[in-house]
Amino acid sequence: MFKIDDIQLKIIKDSRDEDTLEAMMKSGSLMATSSVPHGKSRGEREAILISPSEALTKFEQIKPELLQREYNSIFDFDQSLSADWGGNLTLVLSQTFCRLISKLLGWELWQYLRQELIKIAPELQKPLAKYRSPYLFFNLINGGQHAPYGPKIQEYLVIPKLDNPQVSLQLAEIFFAGLKEYFLREYNSNKFGDEGGLLIPEINYEKPLEIMEQVRRDLRLEKDLFFGLDVAASSFFNRATNSYSLLLDQEFLADNLLDVYQGLNKKYHLLSIEDPFEENSFVHFAKLTKLSGEQPVIIGDDLTTTNPSVIQMAIKNKAISGVIIKPSQIGTISETLKAIALAQKNNIKVIISHRSAETLDDFIADLAVASGAWGLKAGAPQPEERMVKYNRVISIINQ
Repeated sequence: MFKIDDIQLKIIKDSRDEDTLEAMMKSGSLMATSSVPHGKSRGEREAILISPSEALTKFEQIKPELLQREYNSIFDFDQSLSADWGGNLTLVLSQTFCRLISKLLGWELWQYLRQELIKIAPELQKPLAKYRSPYLFFNLINGGQHAPYGPKIQEYLVIPKLDNPQVSLQLAEIFFAGLKEYFLREYNSNKFGDEGGLLIPEINYEKPLEIMEQVRRDLRLEKDLFFGLDVAASSFFNRATNSYSLLLDQEFLADNLLDVYQGLNKKYHLLSIEDPFEENSFVHFAKLTKLSGEQPVIIGDDLTTTNPSVIQMAIKNKAISGVIIKPSQIGTISETLKAIALAQKNNIKVIISHRSAETLDDFIADLAVASGAWGLKAGAPQPEERMVKYNRVISIINQ
């Protein structure tokens, strides 16, 4: 058991130059800090956020109680937090505590997170005995809510299917350079969206895949690079008509949209499709998952929101074969670990993910390695707030 000697909270700027939270904790001579992101594309079941200024006020009220208690694990600490405080406030405290206790134990963060994950699910001890690199998911063309213009699909991803993160990053950088050259040649500019990917002045949802296929072929990287989509279909779902505005002049019913995905997969052999339908459409998620088999992996994000009870529902309905894990969706690391354990025990592929408004914190990289995640999404291989995540994975794997 140990006590926290001091906690400080402050407001910093994120990658969109908006306010977010950073915390610092001390115990004895040791100190840890952490900061939290937030997303523009949010599922309706995500943890409620409060304004950073409100969080500072709330924190001053709860700080004495946090300093008075003793803790021996992240589960002890998180039990002292309340969802009413706002998911961004609880998460920044939870993440910082993880960093502090790992230092007190003389471990790296990923080692501590792995131990706590195995406590929840002892059956994962053998699979996690060797740490492997997650596949790195690079968002190279931004659309949807991550872009001021372009197609409705939110992310066009390039995924090196390699277990060497350093080589994966190098291939992604080579591909991204080729993609930028193509855009300069065809569109006379390189402009970038929220996650560092290129903005494309096209509304046709297939055009980015056509371009990416051409660049992949030109670079002779067909064997190593795969494509994925984060559709974020809730962002263009029309509840009044129960249809999807995938194109400006055309509405798609769910079954029509399913046909679109099958057609794209037949042409481009997609590795993954994330949030292909709106966040309550368990039935159509299940249809596409059944039709897809092992590939593409059908991933829930807005559908599941890192919530163990909702992930359990998705598993029961056979709605997904992969799940996005974002600590900011659920608000604490202990609940995040429970969500990961549930997915892993049910053979659901785990993809740890950043948010569109990020900080220089690399917590999710340690989480990805700790959990033996299938993938890590952290944006384009360019902005500093994205690169720190990829570089942290490389540093862990190369130890």
